[in-house]
Amino acid sequence: MNIFEFALKMELDGEKYYRDLAEKTRYDDLKKVLIGLAEDEKRHYEIIQLAKNQTFQYIEADPSLTNIKNVFADNTELFGEKKEFIAKLKDEQFDYYQAALVKENESVKLYQNLKESVENPVGKAICEELIHEEEKHVEVLDSIIEMLNHVNDWVESAEFNHQDNY
Repeated sequence: MNIFEFALKMELDGEKYYRDLAEKTRYDDLKKVLIGLAEDEKRHYEIIQLAKNQTFQYIEADPSLTNIKNVFADNTELFGEKKEFIAKLKDEQFDYYQAALVKENESVKLYQNLKESVENPVGKAICEELIHEEEKHVEVLDSIIEMLNHVNDWVESAEFNHQDNY
């Protein structure tokens, strides 16, 4: 497996991950965000495919990539053994955003590590672009989570609780 094959697989798995989450939510606004993330993962796939087809020269398979875990590949926390996580995700929108943020942070770290280990300049450039793209997802998800936290802070704060005395 080379860097292109690995990245293509990971982006396809990421698209599937977000589409699966979108199907499970009952919140329209959350569904839109998750579908947007899935579409971005699909776009990343297309970017990698174009780079591979237009500037790709034969690159030896990197055996070390075969043993690296793709962050989206094993979703037992959603569909398998840890069924309590499935129930938790259904309860709160916040949990969906947190789960997506964890995956995006893992993606950034994985592509950073791959960039350091890949010797091919085209592979390094692809990793750099994917790091940048995944960091944008992290920023968006961080902003949404921060906004949701501010709503909770505002509601729970006595400073903002102005009830009439009877």
